[in-house]
This record gives sequence, C-alpha cells and structure tokens, in this order.
Amino acid sequence: MDRKRTVQTLKTIGVWIPVILLAFVFIPAGWAKFSATSGWGIAFRHWGYPDWFRITIGVLELSAVALLLSVRGAAYGAMLVIAVMLGGTATHIVLDHGRHVTSEVIPIALAIIVLVTRRAQIAELRARLPVLALGRSRLRLRRR
Repeated sequence: MDRKRTVQTLKTIGVWIPVILLAFVFIPAGWAKFSATSGWGIAFRHWGYPDWFRITIGVLELSAVALLLSVRGAAYGAMLVIAVMLGGTATHIVLDHGRHVTSEVIPIALAIIVLVTRRAQIAELRARLPVLALGRSRLRLRRR
C-alpha cells in the first residue's frame, strides 16, 4: 500500500513540474508585455508589431498560465502555449534571421509533456468538437 501511494505521489509531482516551470516563465513574460518600455515592448517594435498585438500576446500567455494551473484546463493551456511559441519561432525565423529561435524550444517541450500527461482531456475535446469527431463518423458510415 505504501508503494502505491509513493508511486501516485511521484506521478502527481511529475505532472505538476512542467506546469510550474511554464508558470515561472509565462507569468513575468506575459505581465511584461503590458509595458511599452519593457524589453518586450522594444522587441515588438523592432519586429514591427503594433502595441495591440503585444498586449494580446500578453493576455494569451497569462490565460495559458491560468488554464495550466486549473486541472481541467491544463491541456488547453498547453495548446495555447504551443501556439504562441510557434508564432514566436516564426517571428525569430522570418524577422530576426533565426536569432534566438531556440528560446521557444523548452516551453514547447514542457507544453508537450503537459499534453501527454493530460491526454484524457484531449480525448474529451475530440469528443466534444464536431469537426474533430466528423472523421470518426465517416469511418463508421463506410464500415456499414
């Protein structure tokens, strides 16, 4: 019985470590995007993005953290992190000629870990969204 409890505790810790690391990254980064004089404000101007876009990214990052910290929304938060980080990667490739392109790798990897550990939420999402369930219904029709 003690072994079972220990394994469960270790699993719980393993699930929360990537979430906490992502929160430590995205809370200060998301909050800083609300300031035009922060490093992010300067970077977004350098890339030619308008202020509203910088603020939107800050809102998305803080929303992702809120979702990650909620047990039921963690998978959605991880997907949001991945989407924002893919956009950041594209910005670094296209506008910075590949400089700093690796800064998004760790958040993407951590978000993928969250997605893997919360795969039941992904299955639930697929069941709820008709667009994703459409492929399964077509398969059923063909089998009949």
